[in-house]
Amino acid sequence: MAFDPAVFDEIEAKIDALNIDEIKRRLEPLMIGFQIESPVFDSGAFVYRARQISPRFRKEAGITRADLIYPPASKTTLGRLNRVGQPVFYGSMHKEAVFFEMPDLEAGDELIVTFWKTTERMFVNNIGYTEYAFEKLGAKRPVPVWNAKQQQLASTEQRLPLAVLPKEVAEKAMSKDDGREFKEALSRYFTQQVNDDENYRYKLTAAIGELHLGDLHSVNDKNAKFAGVLYPSVRMWANGDNIGLQPWFVDNHLEFRKAVHIRIKERRDTVFEIDYLDAAHGFDDAGNLKWLGRVKNWTLNKAYQKASAVFTAGIDADGDYSISADGQPCHWVITDADTGEVIEPA
Repeated sequence: MAFDPAVFDEIEAKIDALNIDEIKRRLEPLMIGFQIESPVFDSGAFVYRARQISPRFRKEAGITRADLIYPPASKTTLGRLNRVGQPVFYGSMHKEAVFFEMPDLEAGDELIVTFWKTTERMFVNNIGYTEYAFEKLGAKRPVPVWNAKQQQLASTEQRLPLAVLPKEVAEKAMSKDDGREFKEALSRYFTQQVNDDENYRYKLTAAIGELHLGDLHSVNDKNAKFAGVLYPSVRMWANGDNIGLQPWFVDNHLEFRKAVHIRIKERRDTVFEIDYLDAAHGFDDAGNLKWLGRVKNWTLNKAYQKASAVFTAGIDADGDYSISADGQPCHWVITDADTGEVIEPA
């Protein structure tokens, strides 16, 4: 059916009185025939998440897997993609995005950043990837064009600059798309900034999110369903990608790789200076993170052993990386100079 933008104006005007189901009923007719292209992530994609250390979340008290994923239903408040009591795992597809998603971080703050790897093919829908949304948020990258390969992104001290990519004007097929106005409206309202005292506005974003979930019907994956929703980071000016994953996918197909204890050294507008203080690569018998008391490093086993170090494009086995001078994700690869064998950090 033809899109009438007044439907969103009416919802906004009555948002206090409407509940999520009522909002969905008003939008559902517009979803009939709506088409959208989304990426499919093969097994092995990395997702990043962070929590700030506080009196209620600290290493000394023990940190379990449950403390690192989505909150329990009893503590789940209304969010951009979820209802009260219905948790979602909020993470990022880029490590640097997690710092921007945590408001008011400043020098001296400490947090636990966790690295996760998918063990199954991940189907996601997406919201917010339009020229309008990117221009409004001030993105310094073009709107992504999904393809089959999603490239993911090591001394202890790292610099995480905001990615600065050339702003290209792409000729969009959407200019000929009958659903363009509706897609722009979905993006505009879903990516809106929500202040702490305006939490009720998440009713609209949660409704939009739910309309982008559900079962998939395809020839190759008859029982597939969306694992979550991908959307541009509002607090990172759409220069990073966030993801909201459903609990069923997290519980069955998300593998913990490591946790790092990080301290913010300095924040300058779009740049964080950070320092790695500690790392954990697993859990102890009690189910708590097993901290090393340091981060892993490379050690030469023999006094005469020689090694070469190459700053290599891409991410390491745990999904970690540094940012090169040209803004690309890279990591160190150390090899024995005589045998050519890779020396793993320990």
